[in-house]
Amino acid sequence: MMMRPSTLSVVAALALGCANALVPTLVAPRHARHAHAVRRPAGPPSSETERIDNLIYELADTAIFELPSKVRKEAVLRTVGRPQFFLRIAELCDDADEAEKARLAALADNLASTLSVVVESAEERMDDASAALQEIVASCAEPDGEFLVPLASERFTALQSEVNTRVDKGELGEGVLSTVDAWAKKAESDGLDGMVVILQKVLQLYAARALRFDAAEAAAQLAQMMPEDAAEKIDLSGAAPALHPDYAAAAELYGAVLEADADGWPAILTERLNGDAPVAKRNVLAIVQAQIERVVLLAIVQ
Repeated sequence: MMMRPSTLSVVAALALGCANALVPTLVAPRHARHAHAVRRPAGPPSSETERIDNLIYELADTAIFELPSKVRKEAVLRTVGRPQFFLRIAELCDDADEAEKARLAALADNLASTLSVVVESAEERMDDASAALQEIVASCAEPDGEFLVPLASERFTALQSEVNTRVDKGELGEGVLSTVDAWAKKAESDGLDGMVVILQKVLQLYAARALRFDAAEAAAQLAQMMPEDAAEKIDLSGAAPALHPDYAAAAELYGAVLEADADGWPAILTERLNGDAPVAKRNVLAIVQAQIERVVLLAIVQ
């Protein structure tokens, strides 16, 4: 299955095309790269043209070795990726003195080189993500290489083990997840419903691994913070803080759901929430809420 390129890599490729087309028209000697700073208009931008001008001047004043990291920022790359950006550099050159014209031409030249690196690195990441996802999906194939949906228990376990291993090693990052989304859209458009189901399970298993609940860690944190409701959630009678049995049961159910195939969730929840020793729904919701808060805090820190 071919992977659909990410939006930003497409933008970078388009920007590189614009740069390569326009740079030859901006003739500037190489030694002009370190000329004096380009004049920058004062005050906040009042139009789209002024906003582009400000970015041009900002990039022109940026050291060459800092240019790649600045161009990789999504907002900057989307602006640089528009044909109007390089056309505006050409317009500014028309009205500039020789020193400023040399500086702007050097900027266009440097941007072309930088965008080439950005495109190359994006393509490498896409290739790596594609190869990783191929291995992940292959882990749940039948011995003859075919994919049967719904997955047999042993096939789901194999897929789960592969995803968990890669998450724990830090090999299942944003690039692979973006590739999963791209593959799923392509599979859906091609009518490959079975592959869509498998890719959805990859995302489910990734989320399950990321949302694991450590009962001992949670009890220790509650004991340390001692919020108003801590007394009903933790047991301090032992050598180490532990969740109250009611909350421990809720945490165990939460973990069982995450470990299971999503197809089996209704049966698990029905049995555990309505069985002979039912788990309190409010306690399960409290565990879920705690995990939501943890994920939000981690996202803010990162």
